[in-house]
Amino acid sequence: MKVGGFVDTYYSHDFNHPTDNRREFTTQAVRQNQPRLNLGYVEGAVELEKFRSRLALQDGTSVWRNTSYEPEEWTRYVQEARVGMRAGERTWVDGGIYLGHIGAESWISKDNWTYTRALMLDYVPYYSAGVKISHIIDENQKLELHLMNGWQNVSENNRGKAVGLHYQKALTSSLTFFYNNFFGDEEVVSEKPRFRAYHDFILKWTGHQHWHTLLSADFGHQAQQEKSGVDGWGALAVTLRRVLTETHSVAFRGEYYNDRHGANVVTSTKKGFQVLGASFNFDQALGARALWRNELRGFYSKDRIYPSSKTEHNKWDGFFVTSLSMWF
Repeated sequence: MKVGGFVDTYYSHDFNHPTDNRREFTTQAVRQNQPRLNLGYVEGAVELEKFRSRLALQDGTSVWRNTSYEPEEWTRYVQEARVGMRAGERTWVDGGIYLGHIGAESWISKDNWTYTRALMLDYVPYYSAGVKISHIIDENQKLELHLMNGWQNVSENNRGKAVGLHYQKALTSSLTFFYNNFFGDEEVVSEKPRFRAYHDFILKWTGHQHWHTLLSADFGHQAQQEKSGVDGWGALAVTLRRVLTETHSVAFRGEYYNDRHGANVVTSTKKGFQVLGASFNFDQALGARALWRNELRGFYSKDRIYPSSKTEHNKWDGFFVTSLSMWF
């Protein structure tokens, strides 16, 4: 049995100085000019030969932003509530609320190369409610099949279900390929389905002692609700990490997100969410269970979407965030 916890605190400064001190179009470091809790959780987990389970309760500004569409407030405090049973020597079946299967970065900041998550990660499910089957094919391959309520929702919002897949393969000892997908009906308006499909491709390379690379490419499409057409969107991200010493590292990320139709990211502007981004990250380990992180990040949009105290909205946004996290 394992009992643990994680606390991630931060202070951020947005150069646009939004009047309500709230940053938009992200789930991370959403409050500026005030120290806040980004994510904190406590967990209890059990690992037995034929059964396993994890219950984790959470809170923080990222939690509130990320669960803003959930109709039942209690669900936002549950990070995971799942139970699993071994169905074979290499197979597990888990059910309940569990962390999402799409993307190259974790919901837990300490497990990522940069403090904030890429834009493509802000707009895929951080959690799911359903059942998943995990199977180890061989020493180099792993497969997961998911049956879920939908696209990041604990409370069901229609009669349809969604399916997803996670596949990973070690191409070499230092190069790993990941593929994730999602297929499901997200809304029903006048009994018309709004089918969504999403694909996520990842390459992770850690072949050098000091240099690591992460490449991600996502694309999705969704049926229009009022017309018979289909809207598509896509995103790219590349992250380079340099390990300086045993306790220090830096990382650079460049990214691009294109959702001109507002299928996944709603801006209510003419050109939608078309954003270039870049960030620089510096980390220092403070012992085995504490981490100090600093990140400078900027965005440029084709439309004026970022709140500003001077011009109401800007095409660009930039901020600095410093974080202290500890876990046990």
